[in-house]
Amino acid sequence: MQEESKLDMRMDQTQEITASDIINSYSEEELYKIIKEYGEERFALNIARNICIYRKQKKIENTGELVEIIKKSIPTKFLNEGHPAKRTFQAIRIAVNNEIDPLYQTVLQAINCLKSKGRLCIITFHSLEDRAVKNAFIQASRKVHLPKRFTILCMWCYKIRKNYKQKTYYTNG
Repeated sequence: MQEESKLDMRMDQTQEITASDIINSYSEEELYKIIKEYGEERFALNIARNICIYRKQKKIENTGELVEIIKKSIPTKFLNEGHPAKRTFQAIRIAVNNEIDPLYQTVLQAINCLKSKGRLCIITFHSLEDRAVKNAFIQASRKVHLPKRFTILCMWCYKIRKNYKQKTYYTNG
């Protein structure tokens, strides 16, 4: 993102799909969903629309081109809130590497392995992981009998003025 390079973003170079594939071939709706869901970007619709407009004229080949499209998609008064492409690049990287679904599936499998009165502790480091874990617990609670007020403790730790933040979720059991 800081320097101009090709749109790849694969953590495993044997994977077939690259960031370029997503940027240059996905529909506006698919791009919007990825950028909104994985990047939590409030200007996802503008970004997806402008990517599609730009690529009609020319294939988007590098990060510099993508950054310029993103900058033009965000209102000027919001450009000072960190790097404007940060959330979009995060979203595309997550989509390229399929980073969230394996976590969700692993949590479901781990819950199924628990014995009676067993415990499972999962620590997440950002809101997307937190949401995947929470949704897996909610999904599992629909399939198996869980005690009333079964506590799902989803915790992500990040330092803000040397404080830690913690969230607790309860099933509707």
